Amino acid sequence: MKVSLECAHCLLERAGNQVRLATDDPKLQMKVIEAMTRFLGENFNSDAVPSHIGTDRDLLVQRMTGCDPYKDLKHQSNLMALSIFPELLQLVEGFTEPASRFRIATLIAAAANAIEFDVSGREFSLSELKAIIDNVETDLAVDQIEDVRLLCQDVKSVFYLLDNAGELVLDLILIREIKRIGPKVVAVVKGGPVLNDATRIDAEEVHLRDYADHVIDTGTSAIGVNLERSSNAFKDLFFSSELIIAKGMGNFESLTEFEPTCPTVHIMRTKCDPVARHVGVPKNKNVILIRMPPAD
Repeated sequence: MKVSLECAHCLLERAGNQVRLATDDPKLQMKVIEAMTRFLGENFNSDAVPSHIGTDRDLLVQRMTGCDPYKDLKHQSNLMALSIFPELLQLVEGFTEPASRFRIATLIAAAANAIEFDVSGREFSLSELKAIIDNVETDLAVDQIEDVRLLCQDVKSVFYLLDNAGELVLDLILIREIKRIGPKVVAVVKGGPVLNDATRIDAEEVHLRDYADHVIDTGTSAIGVNLERSSNAFKDLFFSSELIIAKGMGNFESLTEFEPTCPTVHIMRTKCDPVARHVGVPKNKNVILIRMPPAD
């Protein structure tokens, strides 16, 4: 999908937030924002893809400040998510029917976008976790969960594109249920820091290898999937995939730039109007949507 009018404000606002996280030097902050406005003036146009231009915004902040603004927040997010992980596993194991377990695991993966893991001192009770998951069910504007489960029965492997740190902990539960059905799971993190997206550092911190059969990275620091920058190893696996599960809006924004080569499942919350319009649902709704390759 291409940028909309609202994207200009969002891109610049997020740049300001990142600069404040990266440095408290007011002169450097202003220098970065000056460079950012020039960059957007030269690159923001009707052909721009939100995730791609957002990537270059993030990398500009990193280059000029010399740090990853989200490094500490990602660590906090992982710890917060790991603290609630046992209770969520217990919740899923309370369902004896495989289809019910798969549904609740998928809802948990969708709920991950609604939880702010990096709030210091935050604790969750099991009743609150259940309420969050119930709200995901209530706000489910596109529900193809059962179709996703049936697709998993027909493939030998699933290519799972992860999203944020913290969030990936809750994805472990869905990965576990997918493997119970039968296929192997290749879990994919980013090749370097960008936004608060999960990287290999996060994968190691949450023991992703204990759940997925293989852990790879995209070969690049890019929001979503940027095939021009991704490694050949990533592209080989991406284009040979039988089934792709893609978490979050960044993956949706980038993957909708081309036709899917295999069934592609989007699990996300429509956090902004442009994405909501593209999907055809209201803002702040949960979506489990399958995009199918063109018919032969």
